[in-house]
Amino acid sequence: MIRMALVLLSSLLVVSCPASAADRILAAEGDYVAQSNPSKPLAHWKVWHFRTGEYEVVETLAGPLRNIVQVFRFDSRFLPNGFSLTIDTQPAIPDAQRQKLPMVASYPTIISCRYGVEDLGCDTESDGKRSAISIPAKPPYIFVFGEFYRLDQTWLATGVFRLTKQNYSEDNAVKVYEMLDNKIRAGQAIQLTYVGERTANVMGKSQPVTEYEVWTGSKPGEWVLSKLSVLQVTSQGLVASIRGKSEPGSGYAMANYKEYESWLPSR
Repeated sequence: MIRMALVLLSSLLVVSCPASAADRILAAEGDYVAQSNPSKPLAHWKVWHFRTGEYEVVETLAGPLRNIVQVFRFDSRFLPNGFSLTIDTQPAIPDAQRQKLPMVASYPTIISCRYGVEDLGCDTESDGKRSAISIPAKPPYIFVFGEFYRLDQTWLATGVFRLTKQNYSEDNAVKVYEMLDNKIRAGQAIQLTYVGERTANVMGKSQPVTEYEVWTGSKPGEWVLSKLSVLQVTSQGLVASIRGKSEPGSGYAMANYKEYESWLPSR
């Protein structure tokens, strides 16, 4: 895994454009937790539903990492269409004063990516300099920043699941593109296979879930069971839990879920 030092130097992601209260409503919120310690949130997220029909999940990491904000973007069908992340170690400093400071850390690191039908495009900002990069890409696919270990696995997997349910590809594989050293490259694709139905205690209550196994691979027919291999998906189509098959105590989950409107479109 890329260590935090590397993340702070070359890291990515996201701050979305501000929106007025009239343009969006808060649909739901909750925490991102580790299966091994569910009482200590790793991050807090909010789902915003825009007047356009689109959604954003804005997530702020907990504790000393609260200067890292991730945004998972979804269209009106709740299919992923973008991702961004912002790391700003000094958010209180006005932009006009940043250039006067000697420390590179005074500048935020930002990457914001859009999922197009022909290409994946990302705008980046680092050390006060901006650039744009892209790579040919056709759906279904998702973007990740290298091996950023703080990436929310449940929202990432929710995007993969909802793409899979659309039957975009022959083998139901979702391509993965990752950024390393300011370059975008193809990573290992993800494939979900149905396991069965059960009742589980997720998101603070006992409810029916559908379980899927997660497989990864670079070539057709060469799929390997992922370390975090079991998804538990709610009837609304949210991945509430992701854990290891042989180590159920490992992995991540959604917790402390609060819903303010019936917001999820049919999966």
